[in-house]
Amino acid sequence: MSHSKFKFKSVGNKFSDRKYDNSNITKIRNIGIKTPLRSSSTTEIFDMHTDIRGQIKDNLRNLILTNQGERLCRHNFGANLKSILYDYSKDEQYKQAISKMITDTVEKHMPVINILDIESVVLTDEEKNRSNKLGLAKLKVRVYFSVPKIRVDNLAIEVEMFIGG
Repeated sequence: MSHSKFKFKSVGNKFSDRKYDNSNITKIRNIGIKTPLRSSSTTEIFDMHTDIRGQIKDNLRNLILTNQGERLCRHNFGANLKSILYDYSKDEQYKQAISKMITDTVEKHMPVINILDIESVVLTDEEKNRSNKLGLAKLKVRVYFSVPKIRVDNLAIEVEMFIGG
């Protein structure tokens, strides 16, 4: 009776294998381009986001500030706030209309975001005077949100819009 010999050459992994190489672990991965576009001082062409929170904030800000028809091949993309911007009033119905437009757009285009609150920001006297000199009125909206899928809470962005006067 002969004993067969087993060879274990093809079994298991060596710590010298490429998948165990940790030399690139400190390398920062780029997620997306920061807006507004700025040239980068590193090897990239443009400044890039390396943090998911920053990228989500940037994407949400761009979604809110985009008006329908501005995005090529996606005619219904954006909150379309420009359509009611010139109806500006301090009335509660106006604030509710802005909140509804933002909420509906976010639910449609970025459903992973959970909007917690939308509020109008009171302008300082200096901001009012500066915009009034230009013949414009300024509207500031702050959006509080979370992203439950990646366990990110308590984020906020502030969006400024100018209304012709």
